[in-house]
Amino acid sequence: MNALQLTLPACLVCFCATAPAQSVAIFPDEYTAVADGPFNSPNFPLAFGTSRVQVLYDRQDLQIPSGHSITRIGFRQDAGLTSIDTGRTLQLEVRMGWSTNTPTSMVVDFDNNYVAPPVTVFGPALFVLPNLRDAASPLPNGQLWIPLTTPFSYVPANRNLVVEYRVYGTSGGGGSFNYRLDRADFYSPTSAGPVGCPHTGGGPATLSFDPVRPGQTFIANLTAAPGNSPGVLALNLGTGLVAPYSLTSVFGGISPACTGQLSPVGLATLGGATTSNGTTTWSFAIPNNPVFSDFQISGQALFLEFFSPGGIIVSNGFQVLTGALPRTAVVAFGGAPTTATVGTKSNNYCPVAFFDHQ
Repeated sequence: MNALQLTLPACLVCFCATAPAQSVAIFPDEYTAVADGPFNSPNFPLAFGTSRVQVLYDRQDLQIPSGHSITRIGFRQDAGLTSIDTGRTLQLEVRMGWSTNTPTSMVVDFDNNYVAPPVTVFGPALFVLPNLRDAASPLPNGQLWIPLTTPFSYVPANRNLVVEYRVYGTSGGGGSFNYRLDRADFYSPTSAGPVGCPHTGGGPATLSFDPVRPGQTFIANLTAAPGNSPGVLALNLGTGLVAPYSLTSVFGGISPACTGQLSPVGLATLGGATTSNGTTTWSFAIPNNPVFSDFQISGQALFLEFFSPGGIIVSNGFQVLTGALPRTAVVAFGGAPTTATVGTKSNNYCPVAFFDHQ
């Protein structure tokens, strides 16, 4: 019997709430700290209709110990939406294999992304996609899982994981449909140090940084500072904030409420002046080089204020960890997967993925 002609009772696999396995790795790994990404994936990897969709995951962001076996693959619904996305029944096959390509060097020829033939870990069999964001039948933790009928041994050995989804047909007639899963972007966490010291015009001055990644512009914003005052933004590049310390030995007469929050070693400074309402902005380009990913930048503003103790006030400290675009890529073809050899590539495209392993 042809595998694609299996009868419904023999191959129907329904979504169900099963007990979580021992360990779950999230891709990208920093999304352990992110409840919902800024984007959604309307079609990839399961809702592109009859299709062949291949996803390459860089091992750098996939925290599975070598030698563990992947037993389930999961995704989560986009939590920022409220409308229901109705699921479909898929005739689905899932394959896993290894690639020496990176997300950047991944090619559009599907088979050339494998260093050896992949392993079929699910199907071909019917798989029922549950509705997303359906209050009448909510998903546990907003997640859906594909249980693998053949666990996949994760031994990267300087290779990257490839997961391929072959959809031979859908209950919706084979066309693509909205099935909006959570999708990642770069993650750049920020945090503030203790508040700065007040000045005669009010305050305290408040410093903040925008989230940023290589290839973007670093932006620092200052508000509630003395108006029309000169000052500097002091920066530590590569290190975070330190425990607050007294500045009285450096600036005689300064208020004890003004504390230093940067390491005095290796400081860089940018000059500036506030507007009449006590605001200013600093910016500079971060080179588009991966070496500047996961790079700590911390800063604190110092401004002259004639009537404040010591004639100087400082802002709070602030820090940002530069992010990185998701280290993944997708190659997809809409049509019969058995005849698809070449697809269209989407760089850094990343539906947030879960890998259950043991």
